[in-house]
Amino acid sequence: LNKALEVFVSGGIDAVRVVDLARQLNISKSGFYWHFNDRAELLEAMKHYWVNEFSRQFINEIKAQDGPLRERLVSLICAIRAKESGKLDLAFTSWAQTDPSVRDLVDHVRDMRVAFVKELLSATGIDDKELASRAKLFVVYFSWSEVMFEPKTHELVGEDLNTILDIIVGEDGG
Repeated sequence: LNKALEVFVSGGIDAVRVVDLARQLNISKSGFYWHFNDRAELLEAMKHYWVNEFSRQFINEIKAQDGPLRERLVSLICAIRAKESGKLDLAFTSWAQTDPSVRDLVDHVRDMRVAFVKELLSATGIDDKELASRAKLFVVYFSWSEVMFEPKTHELVGEDLNTILDIIVGEDGG
């Protein structure tokens, strides 16, 4: 699964082929089929992994934390960066252009993330319309900034995080 995700990120969905994966892993094709019945099952496992590891797990970890809003948001940003989730998000978004079921999944993940950030930001007292916009801004920026700006490290170095959070949360929020 990890090798398939690596290939997916670097070469797109068409590069995820059983023969190539088996070769790269130094296993026979039958070795692949020991783990997955077919390519379709592998692709479903990739989707499941992305939703769970890169959305539900992040959400559950942050929900379990106590502390100020900014601290929780920084924890979420660090988790996103540590897993380089933007690269996988980009690959799934690209795949969604040719597969309606993946488009539905990408939309679901986006909506789940926005709803969660909106829930976090609701403590700021911002009105609902602006709250939704700020939640979308957070999700878009922190899902894509690592891909767009190619930071050299997973740390939050090189960007004025406080300024970005002031825009999203409000200067007095959290």
